[in-house]
Amino acid sequence: MSNIWFVKNEQTMETGGDMVYNLTSKNNKSNIKTDVENLWRMFSKTSLSTIVEDLLLVGMAVFTADKKISRKSAKDGWSRELNLHIPVLQVEKWKLVKEDLEETLSFLSGDSWNISFYHTVERFRGDKVNKKYNIKDPSLFDCVSLFSGGVDSFCGALTLMENKRAPLFVGFKEYPLLLRRQTSLFESIQDQYCDQNMDFIQFNVSPRRPSNAETNIVFGESTSRSRSFLFITGAIAVASIIGTGTPVYIPENGFIGINVPLTQSRSGSCSTRTTHPYFIRLVNQLLNQLGIDNKVENFYSTKSKGEIISEHRDNEVFKAMHKETLSCSHPCQSRYDGISPPLNCGYCYPCLIRRSSLVVNGFVDDHYNPKYSLNKNFIEGNNKIDGKASDLKAVLYTIRRFVDHEKNSMYIRKLLRQQGPLTSEEIDSYEKVYRKSLKELLLLIEYEDKKNNSDLKDYMGLKERHAELR
Repeated sequence: MSNIWFVKNEQTMETGGDMVYNLTSKNNKSNIKTDVENLWRMFSKTSLSTIVEDLLLVGMAVFTADKKISRKSAKDGWSRELNLHIPVLQVEKWKLVKEDLEETLSFLSGDSWNISFYHTVERFRGDKVNKKYNIKDPSLFDCVSLFSGGVDSFCGALTLMENKRAPLFVGFKEYPLLLRRQTSLFESIQDQYCDQNMDFIQFNVSPRRPSNAETNIVFGESTSRSRSFLFITGAIAVASIIGTGTPVYIPENGFIGINVPLTQSRSGSCSTRTTHPYFIRLVNQLLNQLGIDNKVENFYSTKSKGEIISEHRDNEVFKAMHKETLSCSHPCQSRYDGISPPLNCGYCYPCLIRRSSLVVNGFVDDHYNPKYSLNKNFIEGNNKIDGKASDLKAVLYTIRRFVDHEKNSMYIRKLLRQQGPLTSEEIDSYEKVYRKSLKELLLLIEYEDKKNNSDLKDYMGLKERHAELR
């Protein structure tokens, strides 16, 4: 079990040989580099409320552990045992929600979390305001929306603007190229809706090597299932300043939200659960127990990605900028092919869903890595060795499975329940989304077959059966 201590503002503690992360007032002395203080300093605030500060620090601690402890260190190569000690201002409240927090995180990341809290009176960077740029009046805004730079969050922003809302968008600065892309997309929306209130805040958390670490611990992890929890805590911090009841939106299509495993081998924590309705319920339950009166919502939960894009395909901003959105799971890997990143690869699972949703809405121009085509050669060639074709193969398997069981509602509902509990109403909604999304993916395969003679339907044995889904 990995044992990690977090200390606040250079507290000294006897932690033995455990890993230690110091959240100091001075960024250059901390081994977690961050600019989260701008989330409140931009409002001319010197600090957050104590419970919201605690929540944000918990989010940072969880993200740090997730990023720095390799899944290779786990017995099964995936599910780790993570033991965290976190300083909080409202320690009694956190002791009451300990088990609920651990359940929420375990559902999200697939790990076993054991979190203990100890009391501190130290505030985190609660001493300054941002003099270069601040938002004078938080009441100008009526909601917070996560803005990742993907198609769904971009469309979510357009939906809010079309509905005459006044959103404050929050982005996570994962790498500089994404930062610039997010800013460019936001500015395009700002130019189009210049008569409406909106703004954009980005923040970053970048954990470095811990101190006092045992030499046998494997550091560094490429996956980051808990990033969405950190993203949410940052958005909640902003919403808490805007005012009581200010909602936090996570715009994401219901197909990704429910995220039925594509194959049996890709079940469990191998599939993201960021906007699964059960996770959102757990988060809102946690917020309520902590006395935080902001809620997390996904207004796209009952829509496929194609249905989301259909709402905006005639929007001039969408037509001009949709190519700039990034849905790819590895947008910087194009550099290995001599192509400047970031770029949607076109063959990972998120890219395949993106492609299908655009194709069904008439956006057929290619803006993916040109080195790779969706065809039998891509599946059976060298990509079989390096794993690039694994997502496409899994999607083809899923389409075939759907065709075989398309008329069996009970079978599909059983698949929907695999990721987590659903209410009967949610089951009804997600079955419709699942069916719609699979048909969109099949239309992508038909488009590729017609355009490039890719023979993908032939590959999965559907050459004569595609009419069944019409």
